[in-house]
Amino acid sequence: MSPSPTRRVHCVLSPSSTTIVFRILFCALLATSIGQSVMLTTLPSLGRQASLSEFHIATIMSSSALIFAIGTNVWSKIAKRAGFKRILMVGLTGYSLGTLAFASAWMAGFSGIISGTNLFLALLISRSMQSTIMSATPPSAVGYAVAISSAQGRVGAISKVTSASNVGQIIGPAYAGLLVGFGLLAPLYSIVILTLLALALVYFKLPVLPPPSQQHPTQVIESGAPSKTKTPYIFVGACVCVFCAMAMMQQTLGFFFIDFYHYTPVQAARQVGFAMMVSAAASLTAQFGWVQKGRVSKETMIMLSLPLLGLAYLLLFLQGSLFILYTAMTFMGLGMGMAYPSLAAAATTYCTPAQQSSITGLITATTAMGYIIGPPLAALIYQFDIALPFATAALLIAITACTTYITLRQHKKSN
Repeated sequence: MSPSPTRRVHCVLSPSSTTIVFRILFCALLATSIGQSVMLTTLPSLGRQASLSEFHIATIMSSSALIFAIGTNVWSKIAKRAGFKRILMVGLTGYSLGTLAFASAWMAGFSGIISGTNLFLALLISRSMQSTIMSATPPSAVGYAVAISSAQGRVGAISKVTSASNVGQIIGPAYAGLLVGFGLLAPLYSIVILTLLALALVYFKLPVLPPPSQQHPTQVIESGAPSKTKTPYIFVGACVCVFCAMAMMQQTLGFFFIDFYHYTPVQAARQVGFAMMVSAAASLTAQFGWVQKGRVSKETMIMLSLPLLGLAYLLLFLQGSLFILYTAMTFMGLGMGMAYPSLAAAATTYCTPAQQSSITGLITATTAMGYIIGPPLAALIYQFDIALPFATAALLIAITACTTYITLRQHKKSN
């Protein structure tokens, strides 16, 4: 029996309305992405302050990332039936309430109400419950963008929305570094306000789209469409490796400042924020200097960004001074500014029409996938050498660069 045709739908909005929609979706994802980065930046210092081990922190990070990765696929299917705006609001609401619960659990630990295993379980449960609901945000936002875009403009639409995640992952640590002076929990509590503002923006300004099942199809892909290709999965895997390396760095850097430079937990959190601020400036330079302007092809950006990332992690491994560390973070910012947008664009460009939705879903989950593996791996090898996670990240990026280079060469030859 031949497979049934795959139908695609999109809702046409006026150019001015489309611009507003993309800005709202960008703000929604930016708020949650900043929140994620703030949490990752402050977790090592919070853990040390509460006398939790590196493995406790890694377990919290990787467990929530696993739930998030599963949740994005589940919520993606629900959003197609219930409507993208509704599920986006569910995700933002869950993020706000979950962050409040997570921060309150830390507050209870610092106040001596709970400690040890009870504190760890309270943190793990609150963070896991948060991940279960907040994972509705990325697939609903990306699904909305796909629904209002044409087939020709789909890659650009996805890039406009998903770039918020990349920007947020760079801005978040700097944001945390600025607020941590008011207390280690100040950044977390401030994120509740930020995501509630994003929720209000979506509620009042984002137009309601009918679920895809109620829209009229504008394009039908016949059953004789090209068969699936493995090429996009290479770039999805590369995205996972990029975020796995970044997760290893973020898991390690706070502890590294404490153990190598002998900073206090608050000083370490501030230094992580400042280091990421340097990275943010470099990343935004790459984003707005040439990535958004399309001056360089995505293939060229891939082959520039991955070696830069590998060099950055190698310098972190070899560094013995803050100057070298900040130089490494500058290279990392330039690399991250180009790597994620170009890899995401390549994955969605080189897939067949039948794979478009599944590849889009996987792209939104790559961050969580990387954070499933990175933190526990970094925590394990940190016990042998506090700089070893940086070397492992450099090796991982080197292998990723070689794999993507071979894939791009093969694709070029086939055409």
